[in-house]
Amino acid sequence: MFKSIRGRLVGTYLLLALIIMVITEGLFLTGIHYYYLKNIRDILEQQARLAANFYEQYMGKEPLEYEAQALLEGLFGVSAARQQVFSASGSVLADSINELSEPVLLSDDLKGALTGKITAWQGRLSAEPVIAVSAPLKNNGAVIGVVRYMSSLKPLEKMFWGLFSRLLLLGAVMVILVVLIGLRLAKTIAAPVEEITAAAAKIAGGNLAVQVKKRYEDEIGHLADTLNYMAGELGRLERLKNEFISSVSHELRTPLTSIKGWVVTLQQENSSRQEQEQGLQIIHQETDRLTTMVEELLDFSRLQSGRLVLSKKEVDLKPFLENIVSQMRPRAGRLGLNFTLKLAEGLKPVLADPDRLKQVLINLLDNSFKFTPAGGKVEIIVTQKENETTIQVTDSGGSIPPEELPLIGQRFYQGRTAKRGSGLGLSLSREITRLHGGSLPGHRQKRPG
Repeated sequence: MFKSIRGRLVGTYLLLALIIMVITEGLFLTGIHYYYLKNIRDILEQQARLAANFYEQYMGKEPLEYEAQALLEGLFGVSAARQQVFSASGSVLADSINELSEPVLLSDDLKGALTGKITAWQGRLSAEPVIAVSAPLKNNGAVIGVVRYMSSLKPLEKMFWGLFSRLLLLGAVMVILVVLIGLRLAKTIAAPVEEITAAAAKIAGGNLAVQVKKRYEDEIGHLADTLNYMAGELGRLERLKNEFISSVSHELRTPLTSIKGWVVTLQQENSSRQEQEQGLQIIHQETDRLTTMVEELLDFSRLQSGRLVLSKKEVDLKPFLENIVSQMRPRAGRLGLNFTLKLAEGLKPVLADPDRLKQVLINLLDNSFKFTPAGGKVEIIVTQKENETTIQVTDSGGSIPPEELPLIGQRFYQGRTAKRGSGLGLSLSREITRLHGGSLPGHRQKRPG
């Protein structure tokens, strides 16, 4: 019914106000009606009991039909209610308003009184609402008739409906006030939501500089903060992505330029044998470099789409790591680095994908080699504790700025140093480690390679 938050809020307030008003006024009117009705019934019962006691103590020497009028005259002025005396057969013997008639059907109060009980009855007499209380008239313990006190409920109903109309008017005023207050409250909620919706639409359209004003310290305010944070993060990732594309383009252009240059050289008829061998070697190296970069891009795509599947098996760490060290040692020697491997005693095999684990370690070592100056040290340290295996790659290179630590390993992040790559290496390494059930933290003093 209500398609907007504002409409639903106002509708909810209105419905709640109506429910409270109906329940409150209903209970109040019911209570008032019950109170006055009970008060009338109690008075009539007291008067009927008094009349019955008066007859039993001071009258009864003559037949009831002869004393009925005298009984009413003796009680005249005691009550403003209509008074009647009935015989045991239900005939009207006396009536305070002088209306004598034979009742076609005895009412419940008369029937109850003829059994010896003071009984009340409420109903309609000649289309008029009345309440009657009848008490038995006894002579020597035997019920010989009934005295009845009856009062019209028309004044009570008139008062009741007058009160009802006033309460209805008051309720209408309250409903109007609730609607006005609800509109005001709904505006305080709906307006920020509408602003957030508009801002989200702008963000979806590519405007990442938009910011939502935070109005209140509540859930809506937290939503505004979250949207602002999201816009900032999307903007940052957009910048990183653009830098990444630029960096990858540059990284791809360099080997392609080298390959193209040597192809042109080799196509010349006067190139020497030595130049041909050197050119082919460089083309081979640059092709391997391009292959590695393309594989990283493909792995990154598989990780993002969840299509990268590990082929886990038991890996003996000692020969596995010694093979990696043997592979990387020539490069460490060319860079003038002290490259060592430190293994704990009694290493147990680990369940891992050896190719992916090697990829992670090569990435880390490549990073350490890149940032460690000549004469520095790069070391692989392996420890085991119960069911946890830790492989550390430490180096003596420069420390990572504290503000960059949380960003290490994020996709596209390349750092602020001059030696920057595509920004995929650490991101891939962190995701592969996570798929193995591990983690790849960065430390300030020991740069992860």
